[in-house]
Amino acid sequence: MSRFSALVLVSLATLAALCLAVRFTIIEPREAALACASPSDPWWCAAREPLVWLFAHRVPGFVSVGAGLRAVLGGGRASVLAATLAGAVGLALYNAELGAVGLALGLLRASRL
Repeated sequence: MSRFSALVLVSLATLAALCLAVRFTIIEPREAALACASPSDPWWCAAREPLVWLFAHRVPGFVSVGAGLRAVLGGGRASVLAATLAGAVGLALYNAELGAVGLALGLLRASRL
């Protein structure tokens, strides 16, 4: 395994774990949504709202597919890294369909680098 492949896998695992932690502690709990709906919302609600908007509009999935296509069509290592990481974010934050496509495209291209 090349150093770049190891970097991709380690980065992928780290980001996926971080996104799942955010999903299960800040986004999904009903208590978090109720706390952010109150007039005196906690400080972390300012970060929660843009995250919810991003996955509601499928942004991580579209980014991963775009980067995956760029990687497959001749992009370099940066495109591969972007596709795999955005795919992991998409998979963890409710954009599984598009995130899986981008992740697969990025991993396919990573195997050829």
